[in-house]
Amino acid sequence: MGALRGVREGALIPPPALAVQIDRLSSLSHLPAVRIGVIPQGTPLTRGPMNTFTVYDDRLVTMESLTGRIVFRDPRDVLHYREIFAMFEDFALFGEDSRTKLGEWADRYRDL
Repeated sequence: MGALRGVREGALIPPPALAVQIDRLSSLSHLPAVRIGVIPQGTPLTRGPMNTFTVYDDRLVTMESLTGRIVFRDPRDVLHYREIFAMFEDFALFGEDSRTKLGEWADRYRDL
């Protein structure tokens, strides 16, 4: 729920619209080439993300900060981010478990 928690009155996206977006994520998880994992709020992580990053494949990772993007192509750097991503995967829910959690979150926003 991380980025989804803490919605307040006057938020940029009204709660009902967030519920629709969460429902859409859940529906996309049924596609054969899509795998959506969610980490439940309150899950104790061994480390948190310092910045947003995207793992494209075994050769390319980008890391985004408030001031720009860094592109990593060095195999050692790519491996480092793949290991961090794998750690997050270990804590995530997938498949029906993730859809159940997403449904709970969407319902919470519909009730606001």
